[in-house]
Amino acid sequence: MKTDHKIYIGNSRQMKEVPDQSVSCVVTSPPYVTTLMKKGQKFDYAAYREMIQDVFKEVWRVLIPDGRFCLNVADIRSKYFYNNGNGLYRVPISADLLMLSQGLGFLLFDTFIWDKGFNRNFGGPLLGSYPYPASIYNNVYFEYIFILKKPGKRNKLDPEIKKASEIDKETWKQYVQKFWRIESETEWFKGHEAVFPEEIPRRLIRMYSFAGDTVLDPFAGSGTTIRAAMNLDRNSIGYEINEDLIPVVKRRLDIGQTLLIEREAQIEISFAQYRVRESME
Repeated sequence: MKTDHKIYIGNSRQMKEVPDQSVSCVVTSPPYVTTLMKKGQKFDYAAYREMIQDVFKEVWRVLIPDGRFCLNVADIRSKYFYNNGNGLYRVPISADLLMLSQGLGFLLFDTFIWDKGFNRNFGGPLLGSYPYPASIYNNVYFEYIFILKKPGKRNKLDPEIKKASEIDKETWKQYVQKFWRIESETEWFKGHEAVFPEEIPRRLIRMYSFAGDTVLDPFAGSGTTIRAAMNLDRNSIGYEINEDLIPVVKRRLDIGQTLLIEREAQIEISFAQYRVRESME
């Protein structure tokens, strides 16, 4: 099946290139708070949430009725952007974004936990007040994956499409486990930080879309979701605000190189109409 893939270099707060109710599944991981700041920069969490809300409103607009919104998100420690004398505490970004999405009308369909693997060998730094009590906190080597749905009923599917999208029994049993033990990729993928492994979007796309559907990632980064969609006979759309990542995306998608993508695909990278960058200063 030939598929089409469009990556827009621009701001997903306004996805003018995407028609209403044209996307069946959204798979994304919003930027970590720490990746948006320069050293010593004060971070405006209210502005961050406002930006996310604008993007989520667009997700609601473009998603079909009964479409799925798969949101990968992690909490952070307060030291990254607060210096208010209250010491360290956990900032519940995951809870905030979940409530924000529900406020827009999304329903929580399911939740998975991505176990990033470090806890199995007790790796990582000794955080907090070691070796003394009172200020001990965990390494947070896990992230949430919220599966949200837009209310409504999607159009009836062709039996051939359903057949082409079948998931075998053993894979099904693996996917429905609450905890997904998937090793994280390096924090830096050839110039882009905070890359999530392709197995994450691969599972989500197989679980919550059908062959020929269109998958959207409003925070496309290095193009991991786009690549997974290609290999699963889905169309895809990605938005990435940082045009410096164009070479990274091209490497990820093997554009101009020996083609590693498993399916025939038409790929287009262009600039979006809306390209204003957020300022977190």
